[in-house]
Amino acid sequence: MLLNAALPELASALIGRWHVRRVVRDFAGSAGCVFSGEALLTDSGFSEEGEMRVGDRALPASRAYRLERQDGCVLVFRGAELFIRLGGAPSQIVHHQCGDDLYIGRFIFRSDEWVEAWRVKGPRKNYASVSRFRRIILRT
Repeated sequence: MLLNAALPELASALIGRWHVRRVVRDFAGSAGCVFSGEALLTDSGFSEEGEMRVGDRALPASRAYRLERQDGCVLVFRGAELFIRLGGAPSQIVHHQCGDDLYIGRFIFRSDEWVEAWRVKGPRKNYASVSRFRRIILRT
């Protein structure tokens, strides 16, 4: 079931812990990798930690973003830089220009899962990634 809510409700509905699995396909070097771990989404931040597998190698991996709500949107920051702006729609496309690299992302939000897909192209980057987030249900 898709979330049919304005952004404050959508953003609030996503707060919690999530299992995440990401598959990355590097077209420039024809390498691929898979990330598995957990993500935590709060009112003011997003973080994930896990393991990135590249061939036979397993490496620890993490990422974090700062979040701000503004004018019906959620602003996603990497450090001090605004990375993307998410609206309240259950499906949306975002763009981010980082130097010569263009990031095009697609987000699809559902009540129990969400998907984040990226296509990134630039002089030194040429990859696609798809991440699937499933809510962690705590049993009592």
